[in-house]
Amino acid sequence: MIKIASHEDIEELSTLRLMQQKDDWGDLYPNKDEELYEVTKKYLEKHLNNDIHLFVEVINNKIVATCGLQVIEYMPQCIGNGIKGYICDVFTLNEYRKKGIQTNLIKNVLEYAKENYITDLSLSSDNSDAIRIYQKFGFKQDELIMKLEIK
Repeated sequence: MIKIASHEDIEELSTLRLMQQKDDWGDLYPNKDEELYEVTKKYLEKHLNNDIHLFVEVINNKIVATCGLQVIEYMPQCIGNGIKGYICDVFTLNEYRKKGIQTNLIKNVLEYAKENYITDLSLSSDNSDAIRIYQKFGFKQDELIMKLEIK
């Protein structure tokens, strides 16, 4: 079941964030689990469902995947309303990978973005599997930055 995370999910989300960071950073991870957990928890308490929305897949009452959408508002320009999004905190537990979960989460993020007049999305990734998924949705790669204009 896909849903937008709520404040009741913050502790579980903070734990998953640690796992995601360890996965991304590998041997370079600085082993500051308690500190990262606490700052993540404080951040989510302040920002969750305000300017960051975390779409999650829940299986057996457990969050197994996350895909975040950071909403950033800039001064409007003549060609756009200034509302942009940044996809972040994309993570799936190992045993649930390659099952289409992230594809479905990204579809939900895109629908939400369109409904909320977000004019373009960007993200950073150097993961080749993830990049293939993003490209299927029309993201274009420019080094580590990918963007998608929503029309």
